[in-house]
Amino acid sequence: MNAANLNHLFMQAPVAICIVSGSNYKIELINERMLEFLGRTPDIVGLPIEATFTEAKKQGLISILDQVTETRQPYYASNFPAVLLINGIRETRYFSLIFQPYFLTPEDKEPNAIFCVAHNTTEQVLILQKLDEEKQRTSLALEVGELGMLSTDWEKNFANADKRANEIFGFTQSRPLEDYINRIHPDDRNIREEALAEGRKAGNFDFEVRLLFDDGSIRWMRSRGFIQRDIENKLRGSFGIVQDITSQKKFELALHKMVEERTKELELSNQSLSQLNEELARSNSNLQEFTRAASHDLKEPIRKLDFFIDRLKSSLANKLNAEEKASFERVENATDRMRFLIDDLLEYFHLAQSQQDGEKIDLNDKIRIILNDLELLVREKKATVEVENL
Repeated sequence: MNAANLNHLFMQAPVAICIVSGSNYKIELINERMLEFLGRTPDIVGLPIEATFTEAKKQGLISILDQVTETRQPYYASNFPAVLLINGIRETRYFSLIFQPYFLTPEDKEPNAIFCVAHNTTEQVLILQKLDEEKQRTSLALEVGELGMLSTDWEKNFANADKRANEIFGFTQSRPLEDYINRIHPDDRNIREEALAEGRKAGNFDFEVRLLFDDGSIRWMRSRGFIQRDIENKLRGSFGIVQDITSQKKFELALHKMVEERTKELELSNQSLSQLNEELARSNSNLQEFTRAASHDLKEPIRKLDFFIDRLKSSLANKLNAEEKASFERVENATDRMRFLIDDLLEYFHLAQSQQDGEKIDLNDKIRIILNDLELLVREKKATVEVENL
């Protein structure tokens, strides 16, 4: 193969290559792939590296070349960061590097040249960085939410749990799957089985169970996740997030108990109110009967009093003077007012039992009747009653 063919092969190599030589590491050859990586043109051939890459020394490239020259040993670097000026914009790119010393003869004390081979890993590094950022965010979210991760391998009967998940189950490290299942309260294990059975169809699951510990204590746990399958779509296991929901459950139970207690108190209050209503109805009925009887018993003496006053007045009609006749009239008025009072009491009772239409009355007339009733008392007390127009 002639020199032209070798040069063409070098320039078209699928990896980025350049050859530097001398104490100032002058660029002897550089292929198209390396020029593409570095964002440069073939004009840099024949120039020292520092003349083309002004930050080569600052970024450690010169130190690496010096090390290869002094040690006569190749140098390897993975994901080496380099800040390059690409189309006028400074960009950070990452490379896997190989610096291989070349000697014309074994007796040469220093390499005649250094082969620089680079593989651009920028895309992979950025993907890894993004994945790492997502991992950190996920880890932070799990930590803040006090969540744990638990994955299971049904074929190997093993579970892989992180620190928080093991804390929830009361373990210090990952254990066989059976140990995690046995931690679930015996009465709740069917809940897990039913959720996973449904998850095999739907792809995901969500269930809440109680965890029973050796000391008899109970802790509530919620698990949400999905069913894992292999390349052949065979069921492999599950992956889920587990959360301690004991506090929430205690609050729910306390709230439920409070609601039950308030409901019972309300039922008792309703029963008491119903009893009071029944007693009130009986009292009203008894009061009505009493009022009827009392009004009859009170009216009877008044009728007798009217009868005897009328007879007495008739027999003494020619013998009474003016003052005695006035006294008889007062007695008759008093008995009439007594009768009206009894009738008013009955009417008041009926008003309290049913809705009645109101009507206007003249309070001046009522005052005159009251003062007439109190005539003797006012005279005895030598009182003066002043009433304005009402």
